[in-house]
Amino acid sequence: MKKNVTKLILFGIAATLLLSLGACSKYKGFKKAKSGLYYQFHVQNDTADQPMTGDLVGVLMSLRAGDSLLFPMMPNEMVMDSLYEGDIFEAIRMMHVGDSATFILDGKQFFEKMMNPAQEYEFGEDPLYLDVMLYGVMKKAEFEKAKAEFEAQLDDRKVKEVEEIDEYLQKHPGMKQNQAGVYVKNVKKGNGAKVEPLQTVKVHYTGRFVDGTVFDSSVERGEPFSFTVGAGQVIPGWDATVSEMKVGDKVTVLIPSSMAYGEGRQGIPPYSPLEFDIELLEIVNE
Repeated sequence: MKKNVTKLILFGIAATLLLSLGACSKYKGFKKAKSGLYYQFHVQNDTADQPMTGDLVGVLMSLRAGDSLLFPMMPNEMVMDSLYEGDIFEAIRMMHVGDSATFILDGKQFFEKMMNPAQEYEFGEDPLYLDVMLYGVMKKAEFEKAKAEFEAQLDDRKVKEVEEIDEYLQKHPGMKQNQAGVYVKNVKKGNGAKVEPLQTVKVHYTGRFVDGTVFDSSVERGEPFSFTVGAGQVIPGWDATVSEMKVGDKVTVLIPSSMAYGEGRQGIPPYSPLEFDIELLEIVNE
């Protein structure tokens, strides 16, 4: 009996030592996963949802290497995937909603596999530190349903845009479509120089939705807007329009979404045709 108890005690001590050795890491305070990923949890909430492949997750995260902050802490949404062993997705799969942790990644591998386009890692053998807080998980089935509903709404908006353009043109006779697909009406003819490619110009403008709602106006701000024509600094419909103008010209244009913001941006719904009044005030670098 005593021999058996002694064996159990010795086995327990050996097991404890093995577990301790397995938890040891060359990075103080970090544990090492089987894949080689190092991790350190700051807050753990084991009862909350845990993400799986195909789920949509919301995270706050930053990336740093050495003393350099590569990406500041900011919110990100991503669909869970698996690109390589020890990747960012493996790290997030270890977390529950509400958890915060720091992970140590292979910087070269991360930049090669995760950056689009692939970028060179400038920090040699230094590891990459990922600080992350998981604040939300949308399960795969729910995400795919929401995605399908959103895509159906986009299809509806595409059809609606065609109807809106037709209605607008009926209410605003005299609009002529240029080669770029923008509808233009001359309001005032100027006598100044014609714009050349890559010249910087000053304009006044007012932007409206087709229902007449103003969404942006340099006139209201009392400050002209400057940009370089043909340099991609504005939407394509603007470049196509202003490149044909002379100083003093004023036009009203209807720009289809294909030459504007396409699937939308903040403040601009998807597939919105936009009306602009544009007046060319000055060519800055004639």
